[in-house]
Amino acid sequence: MSRTFFVPEYYPRFTCKCGSCRSSCCRGWPVIITGEEYTRLQEAECSQQFRKRLDEAFNLDGDPRRGGTAHVVHDRSGACPLLGKDGLCTLQLELGEGILPDVCRLYPRNTREVCGEAECACAASCEEVTELLLNSAEPIGFCSVDLEETPRFPIDMKESFFRECRLALEVFRQGAGLEDRFRKLNDALFHLPAGEDGALNGVRMLWEMTAWFAKNSPVIGACCGKALEACGLAGKKPEEGELPFLAERYAEARKIGRKILPHWEMNLTNLMLNSMFYNSFPHVGGTNGEEDPFLSLCVTAAFVDFILMSSMGPDSSREEAADVISTLFRLIEHSDFKYRAVKHYRESCDRAPGCWAGIIRRITE
Repeated sequence: MSRTFFVPEYYPRFTCKCGSCRSSCCRGWPVIITGEEYTRLQEAECSQQFRKRLDEAFNLDGDPRRGGTAHVVHDRSGACPLLGKDGLCTLQLELGEGILPDVCRLYPRNTREVCGEAECACAASCEEVTELLLNSAEPIGFCSVDLEETPRFPIDMKESFFRECRLALEVFRQGAGLEDRFRKLNDALFHLPAGEDGALNGVRMLWEMTAWFAKNSPVIGACCGKALEACGLAGKKPEEGELPFLAERYAEARKIGRKILPHWEMNLTNLMLNSMFYNSFPHVGGTNGEEDPFLSLCVTAAFVDFILMSSMGPDSSREEAADVISTLFRLIEHSDFKYRAVKHYRESCDRAPGCWAGIIRRITE
């Protein structure tokens, strides 16, 4: 049954890269399917050889008839055991797309219903989505398309909150530059003080976040470790007097990064717009926005900039940049990152009111 969905304008151009994907979603992800989907796979008619492979691919978590689920048992390389050597899904090749669990069939799409309207967002954790965003020379827009889909996730949201979500997208699209976009967004919805200082507090915050994730995150730990090493901070904590030096190293790294991505400010704008839509900003999950979503968005933009720019060298490629970005968004869009970002901000910047403005200014200089 066809339904009209509100989508990013690049959505009609999105196609899975399948076997040509450098960083397949079939690797390194904890994948959970419903009991109903598990039962459907168990009842599917297939060859004896594939049946054995299919049975070994999933472990049950509870009775599938009573709300239980199943999860993929990855192989030693971290890949789904149904992923072929050519990068294609053997389940789809053997039994057709219709047999795929929703999480596999729909990713990176997030279909939901909000206040009676259907929406379909796409996660930048997908390499193809990231590349579409990097190829856009203007702020991404949004449009309506008819899809043969039913929204998977109902979001209980007040009508006034829903209107603020749409307003946030429109305001952020209209700014004259990234700093102006953040200021306009703050003026329209949050009204937080915008201090002229705080940039060095922001540098400290970014170092602390990077060091924490380098130690604790299996998803982005390697990216963060590389960024620290490039800044000469692997295994050490900068003293207060070293922060200006670190800021200079960061600025030099950004000059190299901008040669690889000459339209980086627009690229980052689109990554933030995409993330805002994906998360129903500022009412994530239908909640009251208050100030935390805005601070989290500021920190997210700065963190992506810091890790990416610090990771790039003179010989780095655009593809390497896309890989770093999509890896970062595996954490940003699919974990509690947005809440941890606010925690780090408050620990570093609460003594400098309006520090967010200094942080954003630094990544646009």
